[in-house]
Amino acid sequence: MLVDHLRWLERECLPLETVALRDLERYMGIVGAEVLMPLGEPWRLGKKPYGKDALSVAAACLKGFYLHRASLGVNTALGMALNVSRLPTRVDRDRALLGHVIQTMPSNPLAPKRPRRRHPKMLPEGAREGLISVVNAARDRLTVDWLSDGGFRIGELCGLHLPDLHLREGARCGECRAPHVHICHRIGNSNQAAAKTKYPWSLEDGVITGGLIKRVSPQMVHSYFDYMTSEYPRDPAHDMLMVQLHGPRTGQP
Repeated sequence: MLVDHLRWLERECLPLETVALRDLERYMGIVGAEVLMPLGEPWRLGKKPYGKDALSVAAACLKGFYLHRASLGVNTALGMALNVSRLPTRVDRDRALLGHVIQTMPSNPLAPKRPRRRHPKMLPEGAREGLISVVNAARDRLTVDWLSDGGFRIGELCGLHLPDLHLREGARCGECRAPHVHICHRIGNSNQAAAKTKYPWSLEDGVITGGLIKRVSPQMVHSYFDYMTSEYPRDPAHDMLMVQLHGPRTGQP
């Protein structure tokens, strides 16, 4: 990346002693950053622009190079423009040793601005109620309840097998008294789903042991009961299992 930048300087006839912060911002815009200024002649024709991560690496590379040049007494004005700081965020304090005493953090004016977003596992307020109100199938209600209450990944939920579900207290596995499921990493599922967690597990006499164990809520059990009885209403073996798990279905499940 530094070689590419030096070649661009040669094309633009810009000596290292006269490079300004605006020139670096223009270069970052040419290679893919969002910069509101005239960029001049195109650069890197036929190649894709840098992504967010590559732009961050390029910005760090340029800042380190020009700060080193400034420490040698070359273009100190640009070094001062790049050597800026910002206030620390909560994430910065959590990641750093003795983060509670940190007053400033180094900043890079060339780095791309990353959008602030919620944690990918957290749904917006009222999302679950809104989804439940519009779904029209028991399978969809089961998906919403299990993803919301159980905190499953998509691959974990889609990769479950029937023996993985221990939806009654005191299951034969003896590893959890409450209703739970075993997340088992399998290769070769027909839907190509696989859990990322790779805890050891085994199947003996039809009973799953090991894997990643997650408890299930009563609502998750009810959603599963509704889904199975609506999809397989004439399966006597499953009806017998449901009676053993929940008792006769009278009124509420």
